[in-house]
Amino acid sequence: MISWNRRRWAAAAAVAAGGAAAVYYVYDRDNKAPASIEPATVAPASPLISETEPTSAATIQQDADRHLVTHFESVQAISTTTTTPSLLPMLLQSLTRNTDHKPLLELLRQGGMAADEKYAAWEEIKVLTFTRAVAASWMVSLLDLMNRVQLNILGRHLYLQSNILDARHPQHSGLGSREQPLQMTHRAQELFLAYAHYCGERGVEPLIPIVKQAVTDAVSNIELTTKLGADQVLQMFSDAHKGVAPELSRLGFEVFLLPSPEHRQVWHSAARFPDNGALQPGALGGLDDDAIDGLLTEVRQIIGSAKFGVALKAAVQESARVAADELHNEMKGGEKPLAKLCPRVAELANKLLQRDDNECVSRFANLPEIQRLSATVYSCGPVL
Repeated sequence: MISWNRRRWAAAAAVAAGGAAAVYYVYDRDNKAPASIEPATVAPASPLISETEPTSAATIQQDADRHLVTHFESVQAISTTTTTPSLLPMLLQSLTRNTDHKPLLELLRQGGMAADEKYAAWEEIKVLTFTRAVAASWMVSLLDLMNRVQLNILGRHLYLQSNILDARHPQHSGLGSREQPLQMTHRAQELFLAYAHYCGERGVEPLIPIVKQAVTDAVSNIELTTKLGADQVLQMFSDAHKGVAPELSRLGFEVFLLPSPEHRQVWHSAARFPDNGALQPGALGGLDDDAIDGLLTEVRQIIGSAKFGVALKAAVQESARVAADELHNEMKGGEKPLAKLCPRVAELANKLLQRDDNECVSRFANLPEIQRLSATVYSCGPVL
């Protein structure tokens, strides 16, 4: 039998879907989004005004639209400037644990290795350094998108809870207090957002073998003594990315972003909370697992959607451009043997995952594909 809380959550979500669609229409109107983004097939429920009402009512509606868009934009700004940057150091640490080439360099410096052992060590260094850089490109993109999805889902529910649902039910619905929309506690909000840590802490582990195989295929035939320019190195990156993309699509992105259902309780018990200014305390009440289940269901639907895949592709391409700019600035048109380039390639991950003034995250915020995904998630309007 379905619990009362679960039914109540579903009802509240249905109301949210109707009301929040307004932000998508306002965003679409103001930003002239391409026609490929279809409008919702169901019009927003219970519009606040009609065309025949007085001008003052229209002004009120315009103010409400501006308030809604301001809240939407504030959620995007918090994601870009606060929450995602706060998660990057953890992601960099996890990546370093899984791709650390420095112990091999130390062995080479110590000497005493046979020729075949030296060759094998350098080949492993070559693969590890490129794996580190390519994985950083994918992980910063996945982390940023996951964070935006979570904040926009929660931001929508909190906005409606504070500004629309409560306004429609100033006292009660007439059907009893149990008919009120579900109110999430601050603790429930924090637990939901704590899932953003999973990508940085655990998502790297299943990604590394995939990237490592793609990198091996892309760089195995390039000798360590070969002199390369920036464009040739970047072509190796591109070849590796092409090997990663289909395998991630086959597995699905959820494996890198969320714990499996059977591990969810373990994750809750060890949860840490991101730096986040987007939240407002919810109404008083106990922690509602049904509410978190409902939010996570939305997350899974979104990260499994075609629009998420389009946004991820755009983000990965943009992060690769950041790496390309950095490498071009470093090499200034010159060439170096691949063996000497490997440590520099590894350092690209630090650039992609630095916490302060992260260029990837800043650029992501301006990508049309990510802006449209964020507006869609926040609005719960167009079908994903």
